Amino acid sequence: MAYISIAIHAMKICVQAIPGQQGEVLPRCMHLGGRRVPVVAILDRWQETEHRYFQVKDIDGRRFVLRYEPQTQSWELAAVYGRAA
Repeated sequence: MAYISIAIHAMKICVQAIPGQQGEVLPRCMHLGGRRVPVVAILDRWQETEHRYFQVKDIDGRRFVLRYEPQTQSWELAAVYGRAA
């Protein structure tokens, strides 16, 4: 599956999250440019020293990398991948 990558600087965004089974936060919806974008799948997740990362997919098949900082409970959009042509 080929995806086109769009490089952007991390940008603060509003994410609605729910608690997971082990109490971690899981993104369910994000707001981009005044649009509500539901998360239909969490494709991958990993943790680094100060951040947690989630690769998620929206209903149109676009993938996003969301970065969560537990200390401040803030979210950033780290990357966007378009659908394959």
